[in-house]
Order: sequence, then C-alpha cells, then structure tokens
Amino acid sequence: MSEEKREGGFKAVQLDDALIRDYLIKILGEGEEFVQEFYQDLLEKSQLFQETLSKERLPSLSEEDLERVFERIFAARRKKKKIIEETGIDRLKKAISDLLYGDEKGGFFKKKKVERTWEEKVDEFAKQIRGVDKKSARDIAAELLHFTFPDRYILWTSWIWDPESETGAIVFLKEEPPTGGRGRRMYGETYEQFKQVYEQIAEKLQEFGIKVKGYLFVDIFLAMIYATYVDYMTLSTMHSAKGFFPPAGVMARRLLGVKAPVEFT
Repeated sequence: MSEEKREGGFKAVQLDDALIRDYLIKILGEGEEFVQEFYQDLLEKSQLFQETLSKERLPSLSEEDLERVFERIFAARRKKKKIIEETGIDRLKKAISDLLYGDEKGGFFKKKKVERTWEEKVDEFAKQIRGVDKKSARDIAAELLHFTFPDRYILWTSWIWDPESETGAIVFLKEEPPTGGRGRRMYGETYEQFKQVYEQIAEKLQEFGIKVKGYLFVDIFLAMIYATYVDYMTLSTMHSAKGFFPPAGVMARRLLGVKAPVEFT
C-alpha cells in the first residue's frame, strides 16, 4: 500500500513489512488451535453484539442483557454494574441506540439526524455515560461500533493507538519512534486518518497468507502485539512477577473481551 493523501493531505505512514511478517510468524507460532479458537471466539462476540444490539431488540434489553455485552468489553468489564447503575438503563440504551443508529431516518426515537463523523458519535456517547472516565467511555463506544458493524468500522481503542500519548500497539510496526508529535503525523489524529494505517495492516496480512475476510484478524494481530509488549515490560522490570501474570495469548484475549482460562507460567 503506497502512501495516500486523504483528509486534508494527511499521508499514512508506510509500515515495515518485515515487522508485520515477524509478528505474524510469532502469533502463528502459538499454534493453529490457539489462532482458530481466538478468531472463532471473536466471531461469536461480534454475533452476540449484532443480535443483542439490533435496532429491533435494543429497546427491550434488560440489565442482564447489558451486563452480558459489557462483560465482553475490556474497558467496561470490571465496572459494568457501576456504568449501568450510574448511567441508568434507559439512558444507557438511548446512548447506545444513538451511537449505532442515530444517523438513520426513523431511528430509536424517530429522530432524523445528519450523518456524523466517528468522533462525533463516540464523543456524544461518552458524554452520556457515567461510571468510567472519558477515555474508557470512548473505548467502549469504539468496541460497540466495531463489533456490531465489523465490516463498517475498524477497532480504534486507546491501547491500539492513542494520539495524545503517542502510544499503542501500532507503534511496534515501525522502527521510527513516534515521540514529540511525530506519531500523530505518522499514524493520524482522527479516525479517518488512522483507518488508513489499520487497513494497511489488513492488506499486508492478506499478502502474507491470512485469507479471512474483514477486520477481526487485525484485532487479534494488534492485541497480540500489545500483550507481548506488556508481558516483556512486566518481566524485564519486575523479575519476581514471572508466574504471577498471564501469558501474552491470555492477555490478548482479555483485551478483546474473550475469556480464557488463566494459565500462569
């Protein structure tokens, strides 16, 4: 994928093919069963979101239904009850409906709205949610959009790329350090800018033999990169922690809201 000019002349950085290939080899080295189960579990998560959060079913969701969804979102899992209690069930369902269907004519509350940007949708959702900080609320919105409409939206959470702190899994796919504002010029500051980089990964994975459709394998790829980094940093700075933290594969599943048995090393 060559550099492209979009959205005001932004140029998406060209990622390092060798790094993408090396990380892919490492992930596949976890074993065929691990990769297939991980991918299948993500498909099932997406199917759950699509069915539970459908426009027809959403108005009648119970507190238990909402907990079942939030249990599968990393930024919401531990605070799911607090989010529901402090936001309120009706307000929460309306916020989710506006996020997912607010641009459609005759939506949840029969309001006609103009098409909004990803940022506008996410920020409006974050303003309505209680019980978590703004960054977590934005991450929750990102997962709701992505897993309900997996072919329409990429997954952009703060652990994948945070333009404010210039950190995230994406920075390990380029040798050049992203500090001092360089990262924002490399990977973007808006959804449409970062989408160029995300889609570049999808294209490269296809070239390297990953033939599954959609973005879900990109999610796995980035989660494994981030989890590997956290695992390395934990063990290199806290030698006594070995055996008390889950391996990268388990951590990656947790990042994507897919439960896995804890297998300490």
